[in-house]
Amino acid sequence: MAQQQGEALTPDAARVMRRLCRHWSHKFPVRFDDTSGEIQINDVQLAMRVAADRLHVTLDNPAGDIPPRLPGVVAEHLVRMAGTEPPLQVDWLKPQ
Repeated sequence: MAQQQGEALTPDAARVMRRLCRHWSHKFPVRFDDTSGEIQINDVQLAMRVAADRLHVTLDNPAGDIPPRLPGVVAEHLVRMAGTEPPLQVDWLKPQ
């Protein structure tokens, strides 16, 4: 089992999360509402939770490892979905 957590400081967390969920809904199974979202990326579940000033992000793979490139891909897409200046920054905690 592998898990990696991160967060992005933004007052627009709900908007960014919804945009990413809609963006990837054509490619992966997606569920979301105004406060949380989940995207199943192959064996890894991307879970997002909205807070007042940030977006909490968790990558979880109960059957194995998190692919090394996946946190960067998720962060890159969140930055694009935010579309802000300065760009959104996703800070990943050390993998567990």
